[in-house]
Parts: sequence; C-alpha cells; structure tokens
Amino acid sequence: MTILNRIPTSRPSRRVGLTAGIVGAAILLAAPAAEAQSWPPPPPTVEEIDAWVEDAMARWEVPGMGVAIVHEGESFLSTGYGVRELGKPEPVDGGTLLSIGSCSKAFGAATLAALVEDGRLSWDDRITDHIPWFRLHDPWTTREIRVRDIVTHRVGTGSNQPLRPLVVDRRDYLTRLPYIEPAHQFRDHYGYTNDMLVLTGHLVETVSGTDWDSYASERLWNPLGMTTTTARMGPANASPNHAEPHAIVERRFAGDAATTGMPLESVPWQYAEDVTVPSGGVISSADEMTEWIRLHVGAHPNAPLSASSIELMHTPHTVIRNPSSWMPFEGPGAYAMGWTTGRFGNVTGVGHGGNALGFNCAIALAPEHGFGVWATTNRNSELAWVLTKWALARFLGTEELRNRDWHGERERAVAEGNRRAFEAEEARQAARLDQGPSVPLDRYVGAYRNGYAGEVRVRLMDEAPPPLMPAEGRVGRWDATPGRYERPAADVAGAGTNEANGARGDEAHLVLEFDGRERPLRLPLEHWHVDRFDAWYGDVRIGVSFLLDDLARVTGVEMDYYGRLDRLP
Repeated sequence: MTILNRIPTSRPSRRVGLTAGIVGAAILLAAPAAEAQSWPPPPPTVEEIDAWVEDAMARWEVPGMGVAIVHEGESFLSTGYGVRELGKPEPVDGGTLLSIGSCSKAFGAATLAALVEDGRLSWDDRITDHIPWFRLHDPWTTREIRVRDIVTHRVGTGSNQPLRPLVVDRRDYLTRLPYIEPAHQFRDHYGYTNDMLVLTGHLVETVSGTDWDSYASERLWNPLGMTTTTARMGPANASPNHAEPHAIVERRFAGDAATTGMPLESVPWQYAEDVTVPSGGVISSADEMTEWIRLHVGAHPNAPLSASSIELMHTPHTVIRNPSSWMPFEGPGAYAMGWTTGRFGNVTGVGHGGNALGFNCAIALAPEHGFGVWATTNRNSELAWVLTKWALARFLGTEELRNRDWHGERERAVAEGNRRAFEAEEARQAARLDQGPSVPLDRYVGAYRNGYAGEVRVRLMDEAPPPLMPAEGRVGRWDATPGRYERPAADVAGAGTNEANGARGDEAHLVLEFDGRERPLRLPLEHWHVDRFDAWYGDVRIGVSFLLDDLARVTGVEMDYYGRLDRLP
C-alpha cells in the first residue's frame, strides 16, 4: 500500500494572505502572450500549490509536510498537508512542530549576530579570547580561528557525527576535536561542518551566560512571535501538535535519500539532547517559520536584528563550486553565515537544507523580492528541496526554470547515486574472503583507547544485544533509505568458526561497547573475514579491523569513523 492511500483527503486549516485571494482574478485578466513574456511571472494560486504538493507527496511517499510561503513580504501561505503520524488521522497544519535539521544553522549565526549588535562579541574576535581551553589539531588554526569562521564552513574540521552518541555535553564534544586531522586546510575552501556550529552554541552560552535555546528564545524567537519554536525535544514532544518522524527501519544497505516503495513507520525523535544545537536541533512550524522568513526579506515589523546584520549573514564568504541539491541556486555560489547563496535565474537565492532522523527541511529566499519558501517533511525525502526550487521558479523564475522537471531531475540524480552505491557494495561483497578469524575470539577481548573515541571495550558474551535503532544515536550519515542488499544471515562474531578457534561455539558473541551518554552502547560484531568484523549502528556499518603483531598478539583495532585505538594493558 502506498502512503497516498493512507493520507486523509480533507484539507487542514491554513493561514492565507490577501495576496493569494486576488491572484485568481489577476491571472484571468492577464493576456496569455503577456503572461508568457512577463517577469516575474504571475504567482500561482493556492489551489495550484495544493494540487502540486499533494501530487508530489504521493510521488515521493511522504506522510506529512509543513509549507510556508512569503510573497512581497507578506504571508502568502502557511499550512500543512497529510498527517502527523501514519495510521492516525490528525493532520499537519500551520502550527505543527517539525524538526528543521541543519536549517538551524542560520539561527546559530543569528545568535552570534545578536551578541555582536549588543557589543558583547566581535566577528573578528579569536575564539580563544572567549574559550581559552579551545584547541584544534593545528596550533596555528587554534590561534587564528575567528568568530566569523565558525559559521562560514571554512575551518576544515569536517562533521564528526560519530561523537554524538558518546559525548555528554558540548565541551566533551569540543575537547575531542584536537585528536582528528583536518579535512582541509584552514580557510582553503568550502567544507561543510557540524562541529563549528556545536562550537557556536558553546560560544553563545559562554558569552551570554545562559543556554543557547533560552538565549535564542529571548533574543530572536519571542520578538518575532515564534513562541513555540524550541531547540529541546521534550517541549516539542509534549506539544499536542507535533509531527512524528518516519523511517524505513527494515533495511541493511543505505542508498540515496529518495528511494520509495518500502514501508515506513514512525520512529523516536533523534534529538534527545542539545549537544549539537544549533547545528541541527531547532523545531518549528510553518506559521512561525513565516516570521523568520519575513525577518530575512526585510519585512518583519518587530525585527530583533538590524538590516545590516541580516545583509552580512547573506553575504558570500566561502566559494561553493558544486552546489548540492538542497542549495537554492544553480552553478557556483557561496556559503555566507548560516546560509548558502548564489544565482537562480534572475534572482539571488539564499537558503539552506536540513536533515534529521525522519525529517527533511529546505528554505529558500529571494530577499530583494520579498520572497521566501520553507518546507519540512516528516520522513527523509528530497521533496522539500524539490518544492523550494519549484516555488522559486514558479514565483520568480524565467520561463526556462518554470518549465524544468524538478521531480524528474532529482529522481534521476538519486537513481545515479544509488547505482554507484550499489556497485560499491557489489565490489565490497566480491572482495570478501571466505576465511574465519585468525585467532580464537577471546584473543580480541580487551579495552582499546584513543583520544577521539575514548575507551572502547570488546567483550565475549553469551547473548548478542539487539541491534541499536538509528534513533538511539547516529554514527555516520542518516538517509533513512532502503537498499537493495540484505545483510547475510548474521555470522555474529564468526559463529560456526568459533569452536575451531577455541571459543565457546555458537553461544559466543563478540560485542563492541562504547561509553554512551546515558548508558553503554553495545554493538554486536559480525564477522566479515579474517580479523575484520562489522558493527552496525542503525543503517551505518562500522568496519572493525583488529591489528595483530608477528606473534599473533592483538595490539589494537582500526575502526571506521574512529581511527586507530591502541590496546590497553
């Protein structure tokens, strides 16, 4: 059964501006030839948007979606489509709370701008001026990194998602960064990072003396009327009007983010903590994101930031040569401060994309035209990104852009990405050696350590713990997508070869154990070949290769994402 069959056909309540009410008459009065040649084009009617969104949701199998559109500085549409949770009738509406993922980064930059306006911070302050203990791998970078660097994606740290389930707070996260080599040189080129937005949150807290969520509420959200927007999962989940995230749980190999045809189910929210805020933990609604858009197009009557601060946040800082699908421009562009920016036809597009477990978000602005569009789906799907480009084209695009098949283009790109991923998996399968562990399993047991992951233990247990669900943390990427490959029947820790190696037969299971934030995280180790095992964290495979010396003594372990860990005595 497709998701379309499970979405109610009744329309939720909506907030529609006066502009939408006169659009139909304007279109009827316009001559066809003038319409074809005019720019910008006549805006679509609300009915046209409804039809497009509902057809698109069926095409991409999306349960629910929030949409906000600002046109000429006023709210044009603020509403929801579909349901908050599959199998339940409650509709998504303009007030439904959804996670916006990395669209949160613009809020992080805005809180820094507020501190700058209040004279408590300068964009050119060194980070160590405010956080003396802060360190990166390179001492020169540590000394020279400035406030503006941390929201412009040019530091080079990468995004160390493997730390999320292990660290207890932001300081714990940041103190592990010196143990990793940079992905690129400081200020050399664009390199997307979540790490520096974690630093942003800690810097705001250090300078303001309050937690990031409270500061954002006091300085930004409350003045804008965004009274239910939050960066805390607890209050959002306590709201009677919040959407549930959905994911494809039964899968073993992840392709790209838009594969359809597999059953969805609701899953727990991912952001159970605020460590990564404002990198990706803000939760908001269509009604309240409308106010955020109006601020950034210069049309909010109670703006908490000056026009010069908003302009600076939209100003290019770091060149992006190859834009991703979530960026609202075509061809080379740039990262500004919490926003991407570049040309989209005749206009400058400013925007961002966001991804969290079971949610995808996109926001696109054309500030000089008073236009903005925001969309969030309650499953991981590229529909939100497709919608923002369709809306930009439909409201402000050239005829060529208006005629583009945005769905088809993205579907073909997804198919190509899946093809490459499948081929890589086939190559990995073909390289597998039909050979069991080189030593008895109990030889691998012990404690291993590096500065990045901390202490990791390998245990031999009578029962393997159940696989961790993705919602319990995230080690690598999350795209909530099915793959074509099922994992082979689990040869957990080389079951079947254990007795030959002196272990305890089929009852022996190797388990990898981390010190988690709330409890130890235990991942069963599945034997791959020789001294290589796989641990699965949701849909993320962690390769675990034990290192042996010439005397077959286990001296360490090399792990995907976490690097080399030395065995403790």
